[in-house]
Amino acid sequence: MSLERPEGPQAAEPSGGRARHRSRRALVIAAAVVVLFGSSGSVWWIASQARTPEQRAANAAAPPPSRITAKVSDQQLVEKMELTGKVETASRTTIAGVQPQGASRAVVTGLPAAMGKTLKAGAVVAEVSGRPVLLLPGRFPAYRDLKAGDKGPDVQQLQRALQPLYGTAVNGTYGPATVEAVRKLYAAAGYEAPSGQGQGGGGASSGGASGSGAPSGASGASGASGSSAGVPRGGAETDGGTGAAPGTKGGASAPPARGSDAPPASGPAKAGELLPAAEVTYVSTLPATVVQVTAAVGDAADKPLVVLGSGGRQVRAALTADQRTRLRDLPNDAVIRFGTGPYEGREGSLGSLAGPADARSGEAQGNAKTGGQDAGATSGAAGTAGAGTGNGNGSGGGGGGGAGQHEALFVPSGAEAKEGAVQQISVELRRSPKGALTVPVSAVWTDLGGGSTVTVTDDGKERNVPVEVLFTHEGLTAVTALDANLGAGQTVVLVRRGKAADGSEGGTDG
Repeated sequence: MSLERPEGPQAAEPSGGRARHRSRRALVIAAAVVVLFGSSGSVWWIASQARTPEQRAANAAAPPPSRITAKVSDQQLVEKMELTGKVETASRTTIAGVQPQGASRAVVTGLPAAMGKTLKAGAVVAEVSGRPVLLLPGRFPAYRDLKAGDKGPDVQQLQRALQPLYGTAVNGTYGPATVEAVRKLYAAAGYEAPSGQGQGGGGASSGGASGSGAPSGASGASGASGSSAGVPRGGAETDGGTGAAPGTKGGASAPPARGSDAPPASGPAKAGELLPAAEVTYVSTLPATVVQVTAAVGDAADKPLVVLGSGGRQVRAALTADQRTRLRDLPNDAVIRFGTGPYEGREGSLGSLAGPADARSGEAQGNAKTGGQDAGATSGAAGTAGAGTGNGNGSGGGGGGGAGQHEALFVPSGAEAKEGAVQQISVELRRSPKGALTVPVSAVWTDLGGGSTVTVTDDGKERNVPVEVLFTHEGLTAVTALDANLGAGQTVVLVRRGKAADGSEGGTDG
């Protein structure tokens, strides 16, 4: 018997050997390719670095001369200051409530003057304890209760305010015509006019800022001394505004001496014979706009109630200290033009400047075109609540500058705009004169002696032209040529490198 080796495993060995052989050959080929490419790259790099002496000399030589140039312009150079402000009324008046004599409280019972509302003569600004505070045009606040027969400048002011409404004659005497006009004033506002027949003394008004103000021709009582302090004078919380003390029947005290045009003292009481100071307030210019309501119904009325704006419009802009200094030195012919906003495209003027020091001292600089003599006066319903500044806070002082803040007031031309509207302002600080030229700032060269020149290039040749520098703004310089060799359209050198065409050494503008 013979044994035979299986043929399967012996047949598989040659195939596996051939696969390993092919794999080794592929690796050898790949390695050879890498070596070949690496050698080629090295050869190329070495060849690229090789230079002939001539090539090295050419690379080391200075570059050809070059220049950066610009054109001379005859356009005027203008330096401007751009500001943002808000529109406001030129005059602010704070209406303050008054606590009448003999009354424990004065309460706000109505505020018909809503924010933004326009008020005319005869309008009701507020209602205090059921009685109106009537608005009239005038230069000073009411300082006493007015009664039939009274005379004085306050009567004349009242008559001037009533004349356009009811044709009242201005004679300085509170006569029958004035009584009738006051009655109509109250009736138009929806209230009953107080009747003052039998009012005693010529004492001070219930809410006047001054304790004086006795009626002309009054006998007996002295308002200045306050001897009638126990008798209320038409306050908002008396018996409906009659002027009599609570608990009396129309008043029992004897009337003072009256003017010849007054009704007889023994006659029946008539509506309109009394105008309590607590029920009228005067504003220098009407109509007025309600710019702020500082009270609410139910509040105590012996405080500021409403802020009114009247007169023209102005634009208030905040400044830096440097901007204020520039505006202070503004030439008279400077142009102020309004940009985006209600006054766009219109020109205006600088009204005044204010700063922290001005706010403390109550002064302002500039041309006061912000409301005239009465601008910013602050008055109460029956007297002055404080000399105003035009800022509506009734705190006194002029110019309206806030503490720690520099401000400018600009006066626009044209129609009025909405209170609080944002307005852009462009102020022309400087303008180059006619005949001056404008060049880029880098075109001006300064020599060791402090003289200034520009270099003009023409057909490859350069020449220096002496100039006088006027001012520089936003990369441009306004100059005046000191000889006739510089004009608009010519080319000036800004930066040069290498030798110029005339053989001079160049450089960069330092």
